[in-house]
Amino acid sequence: MLGSRKAERTPTPTAVPSLSDPAELAKVMATVARDACLDTQAIKRSLPDVAVEVMALCQQSFSDALRIEKAISRDPFISAQIVSVANSPMFAPRMPIASVRDAIVRIGLSNVNDIVLMVVTSSTMFRIHGFEEHVTQVTARFPATGLAARLIAASLRLPVETAFTAGLLHDIGDLVLLDRSVRTGKVRPEMAHEPVMASVILDALRAHHCKVGAAVCTAWRLPASTVEAAAHHHDYKLGGHRFSANLVAAADAFADAMGIGTPARRTLDPAEAVFLDLGLKPDQMMAALAQFEKLLPSVRIAT
Repeated sequence: MLGSRKAERTPTPTAVPSLSDPAELAKVMATVARDACLDTQAIKRSLPDVAVEVMALCQQSFSDALRIEKAISRDPFISAQIVSVANSPMFAPRMPIASVRDAIVRIGLSNVNDIVLMVVTSSTMFRIHGFEEHVTQVTARFPATGLAARLIAASLRLPVETAFTAGLLHDIGDLVLLDRSVRTGKVRPEMAHEPVMASVILDALRAHHCKVGAAVCTAWRLPASTVEAAAHHHDYKLGGHRFSANLVAAADAFADAMGIGTPARRTLDPAEAVFLDLGLKPDQMMAALAQFEKLLPSVRIAT
């Protein structure tokens, strides 16, 4: 990962799996996933300093807008993106927002915090050599599923801020696991171009990204609804209905319908269980999907 981050502890050297041994690669990625979940301090250090400071300030009961503005303004790219997104149709300000201070005052700390997280996770945080295409596909979905979850929540008259955060970060474990695997030398760039090994890597990411994502969201002290969404968006009915995970699964379906981070668009049926389990009526689903398609360009982040 790139960006302004605290120095990370150098991993203990380990044997690198052979390109000809996919079974061994699957095992070591499972081990990397397990170790990542246990290494809370490394997870905390993975988040850029600007985001850490802004999140801490926004979580305080009484936060000084000037201090938040000062923290954000240290990074001109993040500052510009906040002003851009705050002026987008997603927030539809009555008068143009001209500065970070304007954004803080007019759209609120929670929304500013979410935009900072969206910017760093979608553009500046992950640079994984050899796996650039995969990173692009995954990060393109972050703001898209955040927006989709926000719109679906609004249709159900539920809080949109927590929905956005859950939608934004539910797949964060995928890239944290891949990044950690590459940095420890257990996954090498050339493996992305070897079909068998690339398939093993993708299978391992699918198998372990939920638990890693939940560990990341917990370490970053994100809301319980975000942790739940990261952990259970593929099995929201397992052990009882998990609403936040269900909401994010529906947001994923919206992203699939637009072909974001996937090779082909998916045709959605308003009567699908993922929507009905939320209590989302077919007309609400179709209206939210139309709004999603309209607003999607406003949350695309430059890289």
